[in-house]
Amino acid sequence: MAELKIQVVLFQEEGWWVAQCLEHDIAAQARTRDDLLYELERILVGHFFISAEKGRIPFANLPRAPRRYWAMYEQAEPIPAEALPFRQGAFQVLPDVELRAA
Repeated sequence: MAELKIQVVLFQEEGWWVAQCLEHDIAAQARTRDDLLYELERILVGHFFISAEKGRIPFANLPRAPRRYWAMYEQAEPIPAEALPFRQGAFQVLPDVELRAA
């Protein structure tokens, strides 16, 4: 799993916070940024464990996100790992997750 990296752009749209993964077209949304990070963690960890249970490679069958999110990510500000509330929890079982806020 060490070679797997997930880049995520966070942004606001119509009163909602949105997290869009780039390498795999996975998204989450919530009303607050903290709730968004929780939802993103829940979705990624859930997908990881379900794939492991079924003997599949996590995220392998998911397409990449549309190009507009990649461009948004390039312009976004990095979020330091220590600012992320889930870094101490379940994400330890996942590969490197890099977040940026647009």
